[in-house]
Amino acid sequence: MKSIVGLDIGTSKVVALVAEIDNYGDTHIVGIGEAKSQGIDKGSVTKLDLASKSIQKALKEAEEMSGHRIDGVFISISGVHIKSQNERDTISISPQPSDVDEQIVDRLLERAVAKAKEESYDILHTIPRNFILDDQEGILDPVGLTGSRLECDVHIIKAGVSLLRNVERTVGVAGYKLNGKVFAGLASAESSLTEEEKLEGALLIDIGHSITNFVLYMNGQPAVSGTVPIGGYSITRDVAHFMKISTEEAERIKLENGVAFVELVDEIEKIKIKPRGEDKETMIPRKQLAEVIQIRLEEIMDKIVEKINASNMRLENINAGVVITGGTAKLNGIKDFTEHYLDMAVRIGYPLNITGLKEKLQDPAYSCVCGVIKLAQSMKDINYTSPQRPIQRQLPSRSNNSILQRILSFFKDLI
Repeated sequence: MKSIVGLDIGTSKVVALVAEIDNYGDTHIVGIGEAKSQGIDKGSVTKLDLASKSIQKALKEAEEMSGHRIDGVFISISGVHIKSQNERDTISISPQPSDVDEQIVDRLLERAVAKAKEESYDILHTIPRNFILDDQEGILDPVGLTGSRLECDVHIIKAGVSLLRNVERTVGVAGYKLNGKVFAGLASAESSLTEEEKLEGALLIDIGHSITNFVLYMNGQPAVSGTVPIGGYSITRDVAHFMKISTEEAERIKLENGVAFVELVDEIEKIKIKPRGEDKETMIPRKQLAEVIQIRLEEIMDKIVEKINASNMRLENINAGVVITGGTAKLNGIKDFTEHYLDMAVRIGYPLNITGLKEKLQDPAYSCVCGVIKLAQSMKDINYTSPQRPIQRQLPSRSNNSILQRILSFFKDLI
């Protein structure tokens, strides 16, 4: 029995999942661990030791629940230094029609990637969108077919080098091996979208704590990917500022009384708040709270549409509508707001086709980490974790490993 460990490194929490892969290739979630994020902001590491401790805590919980000793992990990558682009390139196979092999396809993709290379950025994903063989479009896999010229449209997702290196180092300092990296938005899409939605065209929006990731699918493949540096916590801060209350109180009010669409709130509805410095609670219209929330959500949607339009893609060309996931997807009225604002069909996205811990994981907040598991399983040359072996001894202290890792990293940087 093989296993995969996925790690979603968010701004509010770190979530680890352990999945077993059976002999039929089916995935079963057998362990989960969570820890409050520290030293992480908008996908970037801000304090190495605190971030590594959060990772350790989440992975140790997952180890204890699953009975697996975790050696390596696949992680999600998010942040403001994520961007995507589409490239097209052509390669001549031979003057006379010849068989297309994997080497030809690899060379073609390498040429497209070379066009996308950029200083201070690394390539996270190279995704073929459409192969064209001798002017015949819609080729899903050209290997084994015959032709003279092969073209390909490629979707490329890039991440800032410093963002990647700092996250990689944090995992290493925590004492774990990094098996692979995936864009968090792509992971959420893999978990929450159906194949039919991808083919028909759909927009996946994952609204997290401080970052909103999105992926626009057309004809089964990503066409635009990106991030917006605004999330659910931005709404909380707006509420706190407007009502002159603490962010803790604002979060509670948002969850208990917040509505994302003003038109769903009756004019006579009131809510209680206790402003800073006041001894007594006061009543305010619930509609005011909804207005604060809706204004920030409008900004998120505007920025997503702006990025899509800048990529020469159009939302009106998709037929399956919008899928909203992430923790903020649980906000009351967000489906109604998005349907009205984008004039499209909308549903709330949950992890699909999950076996094991289903009651826990049927939550939009876990879409990303479940998607990390799915993407990891499909990667070429995948490095699985060690086979299952019950934990029968005290795990070694990660703090010692952290010190050793720092020393090794220091000398590695000098080489």
